Amino acid sequence: MGAALLLSSCLSGPSHVGAASPREGTPITLGVKHTFHSTVLGEERGFLVYLPPGYDTSSERYPVLYLLDGDAYFHHATGVVRFLAESHRIPRMIVVGVSNTDRTRDFTPPVLEGFRRPGDTSQRTVAELRPTAGGAERFLRFLEEELAPRIESRYRTQPYRILVGHSLGGLFAVHTLMNHPRSFHAYIAISPSLWWNGSELVSGAVRSLERLPPQERFLYMSMGDEWDDMLEPIQRLARTLEQARPERLVWHYSFLANDHHGSTPLRTLYDGLEALFEDWRISEPLMRAGDLEKVEANYVRVTKRLGYELHPPEELLSRMGYQLLESGRVDAAITVFRRNVELHGDSPIVHDGLGEALEAAGQLDAALECYTRAIQRGIQTDRVHPIFQQHLERVLRKLASPQKEEGARGPEVTAPSP
Repeated sequence: MGAALLLSSCLSGPSHVGAASPREGTPITLGVKHTFHSTVLGEERGFLVYLPPGYDTSSERYPVLYLLDGDAYFHHATGVVRFLAESHRIPRMIVVGVSNTDRTRDFTPPVLEGFRRPGDTSQRTVAELRPTAGGAERFLRFLEEELAPRIESRYRTQPYRILVGHSLGGLFAVHTLMNHPRSFHAYIAISPSLWWNGSELVSGAVRSLERLPPQERFLYMSMGDEWDDMLEPIQRLARTLEQARPERLVWHYSFLANDHHGSTPLRTLYDGLEALFEDWRISEPLMRAGDLEKVEANYVRVTKRLGYELHPPEELLSRMGYQLLESGRVDAAITVFRRNVELHGDSPIVHDGLGEALEAAGQLDAALECYTRAIQRGIQTDRVHPIFQQHLERVLRKLASPQKEEGARGPEVTAPSP
């Protein structure tokens, strides 16, 4: 059973007679919260789900980002994902925020007997200080055997999982990569607590990474300006990876000198996702050139690297098509818009774009069909744009008065907003 997560505006400061109720207005839904009983963990577990805009009106499939400490970071993480996707920096994706019950238990490998954290003057062992620690393997079973199958059976997903964790969650991400690299495809470890167990993950990194699967894995690590017991292990791991250059692992380490332990998650998630999908983006020169063949070839390369099928997104092809139209390259624009319809035919906008290109080429009957389809699809998906009707009426006038329109200029390019 799910409950919507809402964000609404309200007045700040003390209440006044006659002031608008904070309950007035239109709520903004960020996601939906679910709970279910975990057999692996023997308890009720909660998780939050964010679906990208347009999910309900398309047939597209999406990679999934699994976010540890989900209740704490869901708001900013979904904002970053949406912003980067709408800026054409990363593909749209589903975000699953995993709620906590006992994060120390779930995110940590078993504690070595007698181990004390460096610099701790309490004279107590980590096992004494954190008596519930050591459940990382069982928690991974929960993610792999229960949560991920639940998500993949209920939502349209691509076979690509991203794991994001902060602090002990970052430790869990590195532990999972080193010991179970097939569980996820990309790992973002934010300020990971690699001091755990005397930094045994760092010491055994080279041998662990020999177990990487054939499909490339990705690791992005960060650390703010922190104590030596946090900094030294991650710096040593970065040096180890630089020297070993493990095959099939793309990795980055970022030292965030102006951030502290609590401020690293937002910046790291932004930078980590950009780095993961760096070659997914299309350069502005290539965009302006309108070379569809080269654009398609780029996504073939990214498909091979990531291991799941990727195509040029709707917004990219729309921009290319309209730029070609504005520059008078009508035939090339038709080719781009036709491809957009092939890939993203659920969207009314792609049919309207093809209609404009066909109208510019004088193919009025075909343009009329496209404009009609844009309106029909807009009604079906609740994405009707007034410009669709304007375009339809314009081409109907041309068809009704062909002699009057003979020799007239092509249509003014008026692209609707996505």
